[in-house]
Amino acid sequence: MSFVIPFICLLSCSLALAQDLRREMMVRSVRFFRDQAHPVTGLVRDRAQNFQDTPATNHVSSIASTGFGLVVLSHAESTGLLPAGEGHEQVLRTLRFARDHVPRKAGWFIHFADWETGKRVWRSEYSTIDTALLVAGALYAGTVFGGEVRDIAQRLHRDMNFYFFRTNNGSVRLKQTLTLSWTPEEGFVPWQWLGYSEHMVMLLLGMGHPTRPMPRTAWGAWNRELFWQDLMGQNSPLFVHQYSHAFVDFRQVRDGHDNYHQNSVAVSRMHRRGADEFGFWGWSAGDAPGGYRVYNPQENNGTYCIGCALASAMFLPDEVLADAQRWVDGPHREKIWGRYGFVDGVNPGRDWWAPTVLGITVGPLYMALANTTEESIWKRFMSLPEMQQALRRIRR
Repeated sequence: MSFVIPFICLLSCSLALAQDLRREMMVRSVRFFRDQAHPVTGLVRDRAQNFQDTPATNHVSSIASTGFGLVVLSHAESTGLLPAGEGHEQVLRTLRFARDHVPRKAGWFIHFADWETGKRVWRSEYSTIDTALLVAGALYAGTVFGGEVRDIAQRLHRDMNFYFFRTNNGSVRLKQTLTLSWTPEEGFVPWQWLGYSEHMVMLLLGMGHPTRPMPRTAWGAWNRELFWQDLMGQNSPLFVHQYSHAFVDFRQVRDGHDNYHQNSVAVSRMHRRGADEFGFWGWSAGDAPGGYRVYNPQENNGTYCIGCALASAMFLPDEVLADAQRWVDGPHREKIWGRYGFVDGVNPGRDWWAPTVLGITVGPLYMALANTTEESIWKRFMSLPEMQQALRRIRR
């Protein structure tokens, strides 16, 4: 018995530390979406320095980052991480500006916009997935705040013309998959959403469209070969398994195919088994030596997106929180833990440590952590009428 009591105390203390760190990671994520949103437009910068207090000069906002911010701010206010009214005010300001000033084509937004004017930058594409992440975020915010927030969110959803990208504006009428993007200079790109990827929330928005839903055949048109089952042992970068899952509780999805949630649990475990000697893991999309890169277990140079690894908390809650605690308590704390939480990428073998965070990493990380609590993102998002309609239409 004398050995049991200390063990129980050690276990309870470890759990308390993990819960404290989870809350602190969420608080620092909220700080990112407060600091990096334009005070007038609400558009959120694509990235930010994690260790400098000097004013940022980057004026490029990401529509996906902005969409994740809508979720984070709404959830934070509903759970007391933000004072009453602060999240609502910023969310409403952002949605009004996006509706009225950010360019759209057939209801689909540009990927990158000037955070002050909303104008297109870098000859940016009109992007299907980035628009879907913004609209999904808006619909979630509507479940929290109701009123004008809900009205604008539903309007943005109604405005999305899924047939524009399914048929390439009528030129390929029998095509069942969605084209990735369109630009006024080049038209439709040749690439399609053909495989298992982060696009599932986008298709569910199409299935649950209030006036012109996608045909049921479109849900079955993409390849469901799940990477962890591949005979070559291949699996995908982590963001593929996180963006849609942060919104959608795929444990509830019954479409006659594989269990998408358990697939992502398995993939996360495979990534974690590839940890380096310092315990860092997570191949995904993020900052790396030489710039932004996408890595997977087969193609990488020893760069890990540790912020992305932590966004697998909704799949491996105990393991991820334990890893986060070990990292923040470890010898590299000052290089990886900053104003907005954990940095994006690390490559210890090259002694390289990203000085930045990306909104498309910070947002899913917050959402994944929230999905390990009773006040999950899943609970509200799955209750949306649009999602309920989509699930009914794909159920088998």
